[in-house]
Amino acid sequence: MSQSKLFESYKLGRLNLKNRVVMAPMTRNRSPNNIPDLDVATYYAQRAEAGLIITEGTSPAAEGLGYARIPGLFSKEQVVGWRNVTDKVHGNGSHIFVQLMHTGRASHPDNLKPGLKILAPSAIALG
Repeated sequence: MSQSKLFESYKLGRLNLKNRVVMAPMTRNRSPNNIPDLDVATYYAQRAEAGLIITEGTSPAAEGLGYARIPGLFSKEQVVGWRNVTDKVHGNGSHIFVQLMHTGRASHPDNLKPGLKILAPSAIALG
């Protein structure tokens, strides 16, 4: 029986993936203060046997946090946290893409810092 193409390397644009396995995004709610920490880095590093990892939904703005403790990518501390994650994943020979997730009108005000308001393309409330 021949080896499955799933485990063969693959060129995706400029990236050379070690196999064709892709880890799909999963919302985990494990980033205190919306900063990916060592637990997040360890989680993704443990899954770096995949050729490509797509992260959990990550908010690009403080006004678009749809769920508690999802990671963000809008502050220096968050960028540092993600740098640690990507370094660990790359160190294990895999690649990682971020899934940007701004929940807009579906955001919940309890997930925002005091003084911030939900940012969306429309002022029409859901529901």
